[in-house]
Amino acid sequence: MFPARTAVPDFRLVETLSLGTGPLAPALGAARDRLCEELIARGVTPILCESWQDLEALNARHRDSWFPLLPKPTSAPAFWLGLVDSEGEVVATHAVVLVDCASSSFGARLADLSALHDPGSAPADEWAFVASEAAHDTRGSVAWIVAGWTRPDWRGAGLFHRLGELVRLVALARWNPKWVVGLVDPETVPVWSRRGGGRRRLEERPGMLYHQNGVGRLPLHFMRLSRHAVYMDLGICGGPSW
Repeated sequence: MFPARTAVPDFRLVETLSLGTGPLAPALGAARDRLCEELIARGVTPILCESWQDLEALNARHRDSWFPLLPKPTSAPAFWLGLVDSEGEVVATHAVVLVDCASSSFGARLADLSALHDPGSAPADEWAFVASEAAHDTRGSVAWIVAGWTRPDWRGAGLFHRLGELVRLVALARWNPKWVVGLVDPETVPVWSRRGGGRRRLEERPGMLYHQNGVGRLPLHFMRLSRHAVYMDLGICGGPSW
């Protein structure tokens, strides 16, 4: 049973979200229902929250097991999904930020920090070096997956990849991005490698160095899925405007 109170004050249940009225809405709904059922069977309920401040507060409370969030421009559209246990505590998260790369590639927007900060607001000690050709080749609307975290006592329970599929599904329904991307730290690369998935591109070498204010230098691997690949991962064999 879903708890009467949760640590997040304003949320919606993912299982009741509207996924639009397009021709693929029924298939997206079926995939959503399957993933929600699998997660509920593991003792957690997926929620959607629009408040980035709530995510930041959650991140601060769990700093002993969770790196500081990557920054995001205040104007960038974003949302996050959480998994709530029977006590109302969020035990896992995935978030997504929409980045407009129509006139400048995702790699370029990382390098000039505009994917991370409002113009002129980046701390003086922050910088990014982006060597990834795929990142510089990524243009159009980009859904950037961030804030992948699972509380230590829930790790190994099969939550991470199901929640990842669910956040990509909601991003498709909401924004229909051309690309879904992520920046993967070296420790998490084996988690993705064990998952397999030839539809995604995960670079073997860290193609980005990011010096984050208050954190230090982060080597990161670039990962990218096309819109088509996300649909295929969800078991949906057709999709608009490949």
